[in-house]
Amino acid sequence: MNYIRAMLRRMKAYPWLTCVFVGGILIEVAYAVAAPLSIKYLVDEAFLPRDLSAFFLILLLLIGGGLINIGANIFGDYAIGKLSGEIIRQFREELFAVLQRQSQPFYQRYRVGDLVTRFSGDMSSMERTVRFGVPMFLKELLSVSMGLTLLFTLEWKLTLAVLAGSLLMVLGPRLMQSRAEAANSAFKEAQERFTNTIDEMVKGHRTIKGLHQQARFGEKARLQIRELFSSGLKLHMNTALMERLPLTALLILNGTMIGFGGYLIFQDQMTVGDFMAFFTLFMSVGQSGTNLTYLIPGLIEANIGYGRIDELLRQRPSVPEAELPVELPETAASLRMEHVTFGYSEDKKQLQDVSLHIGRGAYVALVGPSGSGKSTALQLLARFYDPSVGAVTMDEIDLRAVSEADLRRQATLVSQETFLFESTVRDNLKLEHTELTDDDMIRAARQAHIHDAVSNWPDGYDTWIHNGGSSLSGGEKQRLSIARAILRNPKVLLLDEITAALDPATESAINRLIGELRSDKTIVSVTHRLASVVDADVIHVFRDGRVVESGTHEELLAHEGLYRTLWDKQNGFRLSQDGMHASVDEEWLAKLPFFAGMEPAVLQDIAARFATETCKADDIVIREGEEGNKFYIIVRGKFEVSRSGSDGQPQRLAVLQDGDHFGEIALLRNIPRTATVTSLGSATLLSMRREAFGQLTDKYPALLYTLERVLEQRM
Repeated sequence: MNYIRAMLRRMKAYPWLTCVFVGGILIEVAYAVAAPLSIKYLVDEAFLPRDLSAFFLILLLLIGGGLINIGANIFGDYAIGKLSGEIIRQFREELFAVLQRQSQPFYQRYRVGDLVTRFSGDMSSMERTVRFGVPMFLKELLSVSMGLTLLFTLEWKLTLAVLAGSLLMVLGPRLMQSRAEAANSAFKEAQERFTNTIDEMVKGHRTIKGLHQQARFGEKARLQIRELFSSGLKLHMNTALMERLPLTALLILNGTMIGFGGYLIFQDQMTVGDFMAFFTLFMSVGQSGTNLTYLIPGLIEANIGYGRIDELLRQRPSVPEAELPVELPETAASLRMEHVTFGYSEDKKQLQDVSLHIGRGAYVALVGPSGSGKSTALQLLARFYDPSVGAVTMDEIDLRAVSEADLRRQATLVSQETFLFESTVRDNLKLEHTELTDDDMIRAARQAHIHDAVSNWPDGYDTWIHNGGSSLSGGEKQRLSIARAILRNPKVLLLDEITAALDPATESAINRLIGELRSDKTIVSVTHRLASVVDADVIHVFRDGRVVESGTHEELLAHEGLYRTLWDKQNGFRLSQDGMHASVDEEWLAKLPFFAGMEPAVLQDIAARFATETCKADDIVIREGEEGNKFYIIVRGKFEVSRSGSDGQPQRLAVLQDGDHFGEIALLRNIPRTATVTSLGSATLLSMRREAFGQLTDKYPALLYTLERVLEQRM
């Protein structure tokens, strides 16, 4: 087995422990084999001749050997305990280190349940085997070898007869091995799937409850639990058969040995003492052989587990560390993308021949519609991925030639998907930088506008953060991550939608902070909210994976291209500082097809009929299949539009953001919603009910005609 060979290779690294362990087993086995042989001498040399001195000599040897055996057992147990502990420790450290080195595609391929099962179930089966299975395997193997040698010495004809019958003990488990391996592998895969379901349920409990998906998840779990039951039963029966077959063979061998042994005694070819010693030794060897077969299911389980762990150990990161890394200069860095093409999969490219330059100390924004490639470009600048074609450089040095430690020291990414560690706020901010003082920490927290909130918590900066910060609001988590980035004092600051979860007042303050930081840092910001980047030195506009426009805010507005279209879509709302009250300009409404051509007074009346609504992350605005009675305009935020697929799983159709609208068909027709719209974060909406729109159409009949005409064209 691969597992046994791997264990033996690792044992070579600890020669002294291995020698003590093997020596202890040799002494234990030698004593266990010699003890039955003593019966021959007790019967033939002491009991029958009634030789008391021979009796005491044999007894003394037995007691002395027993004491030596006990001492050897104690030292052997300590040696195997330490040896197995060191081997499993190495496996755990190597596996953990491999996981830390992996790139993003690895974590897209392996889910949490896959990795947890390998660390828990697979590693535990290996640990049980290396602590108990391997010592017993060696012990029983030596017992069988030494025992057979002595059996041949006592009576070779009887030994040959018994050995021929022993093939049954070996063939049975051997024939069952492939079925047992398949059953064990199926059971572990079923465990993985169920663990993944639990992980998905815990992480998405709010969405599951919000979408009322408990029944679907319950049914999924029930099916997987039944699968665990059936695969577990199959595994149990295969294991039981592998254990029963050797016992059956042993009963047959007992009858063979007694019958043939009796015949040899009656023929004066064997003494009674020889037979008693042979019988006792045979029972010991038979038990050892049976124990070996008992170990086979555990060894199969450990071998399967080792194969699954070895699969991870052999994984190589798709973003490898440079063998001879080039050191980055200490000055503020410039960045460049040179004819970069990249796709998360082979069949679709997120970036197509992208080239852009970001000078030292520049504040550059990457904008564009959802799915245009702007966030992907930022991921490549942070070197979470390497381009398929082209190069990404910092100070003219290809990032593939730079060590990860050096790159992370120079560049810090603040993502919209904020993660906080299971520790205190203080530890989350300072991390490994023990030289930072509390004054440094508080200064950064003030800059990120989170100090006042933390100070009001009962434990302040010693507040313990649980579950990645699930007890905090999205805005609080985001501001803590910004403070953490400020404390690291990088030369390059990469920002990915960092104001998406903030209220307008805090967003304005963070934008001012970015303006302050741009004096000594290179800043690259990805955002869909154009109002936050009007002061950027350069704005690169992405569409379909390409940079289609570049320039300042004023230059791009004058260009009358995609940027102007996006700007006009977002620029027409008024929002209070707390984000709780919003309104829309009549000029903005006039750009909607179904309000086109309306008089300003009519548009003003329409604008007054909208009500403000707010929602949090994972809130469902409209649900597929429910009656629709509202029309929505997104003032601020991001929303996912999804529809149930043929398998019952929600499938993403689109992502809507500032300035988008949905649900206008509900203003006219009482039909079920065709999709579900879910908030991806804190958001502000304007909504109009069908009743309010009915009052408008009664007042302005042309409005009803226009909307019906537009909807007919769409449907």
